[in-house]
Amino acid sequence: MQRPARVQITWHPQALVGAGWFALLALAAVSVGRAHPHDAPLLAFVVIFPLLWTSFASVLALAGAHALELSVGDLPGDARAMTMWPFALDLRNRTRIVPALGVLLDASLASGSFSLPSSSAHALDALAPGATATRRWNVIVRNRAPLRLGPFRATVSVPGSAFNATAVFETTHTVPILPALYQLEPTVTSLLAGRHLAVGRLTHVPVAAEEFIGAREYRPGDNPKLIHRVLSLRAPEYPLELYVREFEDPSEDDVSVVLDTTAPPDDLVALHRYRFEKAIAFTAALCRTLAGRRFKVRFLCQSGPGDVVEQRLRPVDLDMDKLEKVLAGLQLAGDRGTIAGMLVGEVRRRGAAVIFVSLREHEEETERQLPIVSVTPNVVPVFTHEVVWR
Repeated sequence: MQRPARVQITWHPQALVGAGWFALLALAAVSVGRAHPHDAPLLAFVVIFPLLWTSFASVLALAGAHALELSVGDLPGDARAMTMWPFALDLRNRTRIVPALGVLLDASLASGSFSLPSSSAHALDALAPGATATRRWNVIVRNRAPLRLGPFRATVSVPGSAFNATAVFETTHTVPILPALYQLEPTVTSLLAGRHLAVGRLTHVPVAAEEFIGAREYRPGDNPKLIHRVLSLRAPEYPLELYVREFEDPSEDDVSVVLDTTAPPDDLVALHRYRFEKAIAFTAALCRTLAGRRFKVRFLCQSGPGDVVEQRLRPVDLDMDKLEKVLAGLQLAGDRGTIAGMLVGEVRRRGAAVIFVSLREHEEETERQLPIVSVTPNVVPVFTHEVVWR
């Protein structure tokens, strides 16, 4: 439990007006008391009782605020955009004598550049000495920026008090926000059409280290050594119709997914940020889908000048958790030259299928010259079945 860092006093708007009326009432009571001495005790009670009650209520409010302690319930290690998650506050009155009356429990929330100085407040009629109360909130975060909770406030408002006493707890908590959860269409795997090459990887790998996965029709450029003789001899139009064997190297990645993080020009910042959020959620869903179908995925992006992030995903949930934490902190901090070099490097070195999640409306000339699949912003909705929220 944490004690308040400070207690703020907020005077009621009508406190000054009430003080003026009280002064007039006291002057009137003195005048009437001089004219009617036998009514002086009653007049004194009429004047003194409101003053005593206001003083007592004010002291009770101030003492109640100082007596409060607060603790934040177990927060999740992270949360996901567009989904609801709860957090709780425990408020305790540590004294054995002073009750806390009319308590209003509130918190500040901030996500990126957006902030809410006040959340949906919870009211407590009274918190008895030594008692503890728990109040819960459900929060839905719509963007990927880290969520900051705090500071927290507990305002004590006693009827008749000249002011409200607010106990301010300066503690803050930051919760990383993971990308929104997309459910993709089953047809998303069509992005990998023709990913297996009969010529094998571009780098030399012994055939013994590869896994035979099937056969297909011969295409110009295929390695003649990989011709499947039995199937070719059985072909109706042999020797014009030939079949070759396909192999998959288990030591290499099947798919390279490259995310575009290019910093946009000033006039397109808002548009590219919107596209970037959708691209991040789509990339996470794409990698999750491919890894769930036993593909070996290699994710790459640029997180800053000269800083390239590489994350390998095998069909393991732990790898996906690491990727989402990487995606949670990405910003538009890349440049076209570095990202183009990443694409060329993936095509030349690995021989795997390369999927480029772009923020541009159309493919650039460099992308058209490479054997890659570019997913532009207008293609993302085609493969997105639904966005999971709440």
